[in-house]
Amino acid sequence: MAGLSLTQFLDNLYTTTWQNRMEGVADNVFNATPFWFWLKDKGKMKTQRGGRFLEENLEYATNGNITWVDKGTTVTLNDYEFLTIAQYNWRYIAASIVRFGVDEQKNAGKAKILDYMNSKLDNTEKSLITEFETRLVDGAGTVSAGTTTAQAQAFDGLSCLVADDPTTSSGGNGIAVGGIDSSQAQFSWWRNQTSNMTGSSFATTGIGKMRTLLNQCMNNRREDRPDILLSDQWVYEQYEGAILTYYRTLNRKLADAGFENQTFKGIPWVWTPAIPGEDSATPVPGHLYFLNTNFLSFIYDPAVYFDMTEWKAIPDQINDRAAQILTACTLTTNRRRVQGVMFGLNTA
Repeated sequence: MAGLSLTQFLDNLYTTTWQNRMEGVADNVFNATPFWFWLKDKGKMKTQRGGRFLEENLEYATNGNITWVDKGTTVTLNDYEFLTIAQYNWRYIAASIVRFGVDEQKNAGKAKILDYMNSKLDNTEKSLITEFETRLVDGAGTVSAGTTTAQAQAFDGLSCLVADDPTTSSGGNGIAVGGIDSSQAQFSWWRNQTSNMTGSSFATTGIGKMRTLLNQCMNNRREDRPDILLSDQWVYEQYEGAILTYYRTLNRKLADAGFENQTFKGIPWVWTPAIPGEDSATPVPGHLYFLNTNFLSFIYDPAVYFDMTEWKAIPDQINDRAAQILTACTLTTNRRRVQGVMFGLNTA
């Protein structure tokens, strides 16, 4: 500590301690809840260094040059357009850590200051887990008059990427999902599948409508089959109660990771408190998402991934310091058509 002030020493101690645990924090954040664990395990956490936008290639048409031939038959050699690009914006999440000089004075002593420091960092890690889980569903896609700043600046959540009404929905800050306006008829291929359950009994019609939605998503193609279902707790329990105990199966990978789950036609089903439902403090109709994670990605910049900024003095406050833990990221899809949602689930 020779030549260093106490403030400089603590700056270095916090930064070094965070750097040593940074990789573990990233793993902990995305292993703490079932959907993020599933996405990470599927290899859908991707990296991109910088760039103004994050781009996803989209196939929207088939090759028109395919024909049956016989002796002497000519073939079509026309060029054709089949690719376009979805553009997503970077989103930035910052967790501020504030140090008050009086607290550091009260916790003086190496053992005590380390304990105090680790408590702050542990709390920040848990808070990041909660925030990523919340924005998974309720991100910028829900921008409205009552939307919070956090929602408006977050990445597009499932409520946007897999919208209740993909013919009118838009992404964060009023920008169409991936920059493609699915409300226009020529972009109908950029709409996810939906099933409106408003006023319908889940016990009576739910499983049948789930089968239909699954078939609409996959269109009888193996690669298009949803690989995970995500719902609110109420809907999860309605399905759990609707099937006989001895029919219940679970996904071993999720179970081994410590996550409660059940399956529908072999597809694992998990729930999250981030989706409000009939059992919420303020009851609202629930949602059940049919997700194909082969066409979902969480993209982040490895140069700005849970990195701690320099410590800065807080103006007009004596010996108080602040730093931020910053991540540049977004959530994308490159095939909305294979994603689906049942909504309006509020009648058992």
